Amino acid sequence: MKKKTILTAAGLVTVAAAASAIAYKTYQTDKKMKGYNRTYKFAGDSINYDTEFESDSIAVNFAGLEIDFTRAYLKDGHGRLNLFAELAGVDIIVPDHWRVIATGLNHKSGVNNVFGVDDEESDQVLTIQYDLKFAGLNIRRPHQENK
Repeated sequence: MKKKTILTAAGLVTVAAAASAIAYKTYQTDKKMKGYNRTYKFAGDSINYDTEFESDSIAVNFAGLEIDFTRAYLKDGHGRLNLFAELAGVDIIVPDHWRVIATGLNHKSGVNNVFGVDDEESDQVLTIQYDLKFAGLNIRRPHQENK
């Protein structure tokens, strides 16, 4: 067989394998996102909660999302947000008088949470459970700049 034919065949096999791997990864991400109430893919958006908040689950992929809680209040003083973000950026704005507890999985991602464990105790507690992959999560107060 000619050297050029062998190299062409090897190149085609490599391209097919890469396409197959990308398709499988996309399938896995889509399957995971189906378990969330709201999903955002390839399009940025903004969510403004302005009523009673108890819980929600949000998945973001290849997108940017801003979640604003400044006009919301927590049912019985507690709320829960489950968040999945892959190749995405999420900015969460929380009122000053709330306490935020954010924990989760962080794979090659960044989390900026201005609500530290030393913050004053509050009767309003938002718990954020996140699963991040190549993503950024910024949890901030309303008067702080988005960084």
